[in-house]
Amino acid sequence: MFNFLNLFFDRVMSFCKGLAFSPPGLEGFPLKSSAIKFSLNRLTRGVDNIRYDVYLSPDFCKSVGNLVVQAVAAHTRAENILTSDKNSNPVREKEEFRKLCSELMTDAVHKAKLRGEIQIDYMVQTAVVKLLLEEIKDRYEKLIVHLKNMIRAYESSGNPESAGEFKKELSEILENRKSILHNVGKEIFQYLIEIQNRELREMREANFGFGAVLPDHVFSNPMFHAEDIADDFFMLEAYNILPGHRVEDPDRYETLISLIRELLSDADRQDSRHVPETKDPGLEAELREADEEKISAWMTEPENVAVLFDYFQTKQRRRLLKKQKADKKELAELDRTAGRQKKLLNFFYRKFRKKGLIKRITATYEMQPVYLEYCPPLVPQVVLQYLTVPKSRKSIAARLKKLRAYYGRTFSLKPLQKVIINIEKSGAVSQKICLMRFLSGLLRYHRDFLNFTMFKEATDSVNLAAEEKIIELSRANNTLYEFLLPHERESEEKPVISHVILKADVRGSTDIVHKMKERRLNPATHFSLNFFDPITEIIPEYGAVKVCIEGDAYILAIYERENAPEGWYSVARACGLGVNMLSIIRRYNLRSKKYQLPALELGIGITYRDVAPTIFFDGEHQIMISSAINLADRLSGCSKGIRKKISENREPFNLYVFQAASDADVSSTADDLSLRYNVNGIELNDTAFEKLSGEIDLKAVEAVIHKKKRKFYTGKFPTVTGIYQRLVIREDRIPKIDPETFEIKALTDKTYYEVCTHPKLYEYIR
Repeated sequence: MFNFLNLFFDRVMSFCKGLAFSPPGLEGFPLKSSAIKFSLNRLTRGVDNIRYDVYLSPDFCKSVGNLVVQAVAAHTRAENILTSDKNSNPVREKEEFRKLCSELMTDAVHKAKLRGEIQIDYMVQTAVVKLLLEEIKDRYEKLIVHLKNMIRAYESSGNPESAGEFKKELSEILENRKSILHNVGKEIFQYLIEIQNRELREMREANFGFGAVLPDHVFSNPMFHAEDIADDFFMLEAYNILPGHRVEDPDRYETLISLIRELLSDADRQDSRHVPETKDPGLEAELREADEEKISAWMTEPENVAVLFDYFQTKQRRRLLKKQKADKKELAELDRTAGRQKKLLNFFYRKFRKKGLIKRITATYEMQPVYLEYCPPLVPQVVLQYLTVPKSRKSIAARLKKLRAYYGRTFSLKPLQKVIINIEKSGAVSQKICLMRFLSGLLRYHRDFLNFTMFKEATDSVNLAAEEKIIELSRANNTLYEFLLPHERESEEKPVISHVILKADVRGSTDIVHKMKERRLNPATHFSLNFFDPITEIIPEYGAVKVCIEGDAYILAIYERENAPEGWYSVARACGLGVNMLSIIRRYNLRSKKYQLPALELGIGITYRDVAPTIFFDGEHQIMISSAINLADRLSGCSKGIRKKISENREPFNLYVFQAASDADVSSTADDLSLRYNVNGIELNDTAFEKLSGEIDLKAVEAVIHKKKRKFYTGKFPTVTGIYQRLVIREDRIPKIDPETFEIKALTDKTYYEVCTHPKLYEYIR
């Protein structure tokens, strides 16, 4: 009976203890999140396929340099060295930077809106941050080099006094490196924040929504300007915390964040009774993941510490409202909130005390009035160790005693002894206040660390293109993100969004060369005067550019560019160019016939791709890579067997396409297996015909040619010079033939398109 009562009593005490230590739920607390979603992953990588190529306005970059020089000069008191330009003025440089930065980012917002891609706006902000950080470090290093050069110059000229003055100045600047870089960075980035808020916030909210605007704390992040974000001095000055560094330290940053996440999860689970139970493992995993994301989001907002724990402030507010005779319901609600806050703070306090953290946290704040007296030679962590670990005090005191000769002074331990007494005397209330202070600083560090890591990854992925070769190559491949000022955008070439390839291949060029050499004639000049030269003269009229010349073949391209609808006639102009090329060949062939020179025959293929081609450079020569070139090569070809079969073609057409392969072979590959007769013909692939149908108004026409009903399309397009030219396109079905006899067996469902050139056919269709 006695054992039973003892067991019962133990269980009751355990139950009561569990109730006392169980935290209240988090439901009802107005918790916020400062987590941001920031990525550049939908943008196109640059020429190295690793980083994003960004070209910032040269005038803006110059203004950044001028602004940073002024700031570095002010914070190092080196105005007489850095600002040799007497007309230079800090106020004017700041205003110039504000104006140009606003214009540059406005350009980015417009481009982001035009393409429906917010990441373009994120890109310019990342690039500007990278430029500022690099410029600050670069200007500081240049100041150091300049001072060293001046010292050497004065020493070599026999002026030791001036050299000594500059040595002293250099020593101070080197000693204060961390604070100089931090202060300059803080000042410059404050200018950036002001510009973002005054000039751009409303524009971004109007175009992309409130959630797309990066908050100020992203750019005021002290970690941008710290050489070591885990440095003790940086931690204390920027965040008022001093986490441990060793793996075994219970107050390491990673260990503390894990503990806070665990405790918040425990508290949040108290509200689990409001969530319906489920036996679905998948749904349960989703709910658990959602809870984890929610907790992680809450941990990015330092203000949540006061919301969850500061019952002191809540009680003070209640007293104030009571004096103002506020509503009793409101006062009762504040009482309930204060009670829950106190219970939650007690829960965290007990957990932190159990981990041995409360003494270290209290010591962090008690030591702050005196720790700089011992640093250097010590670092803050060693001072904290002296205060919290009695066993370490003897060795630390001995270390200070040894160093007094080197530093020329003694280090009294009395201030530290007083701090130890204060720590021992501190009560639970003051310790809880220290805990809240510590949690607030830690969550602010946590938020900034996440943002810094995210932005560091982004800035590392940005290449601020400066070499003309890289800029030209990236621009040609439509992978260069250019952010320019209004006067610079006037000459900005719009990015390519699609392209057409036209390939003109000379038929029987080998035989022509052989026969002309037998007659001691020059085939090179014959091709040049009758083919290449006259065609080169007309290609600008159609907006075409020369891709390359492959022996007896001419490859041309026509580009369509973003926001340039006046040039969105690429297929139509390629067709018109092909018709004009064959007209030129016919005229020159009449002349060649008169002088008994060989006539030229062409086969032309036209293909379209709705993307920009890939471009690279061989020295100064631009080389294109595009699948459209390979297909145009097929379309411009002519099968010898088919040509022999169609030796006497009396129809006004110059192109016929046949299928000799089996249906299975055709469907198993994306390659074009068709056989062609293309002698002075122009074939248009189906994608190009579809694009042509959207470029101009094509009217369908049926006509009987040689007792056969044929289907044509006709319409007009403008050349670059504004002259309108008519096109006639023939649509026909591809027949299936016997691969050995070339006899037609049946008609397939596939079609091909010929750009017609016969003058009488044009008259007839008209």
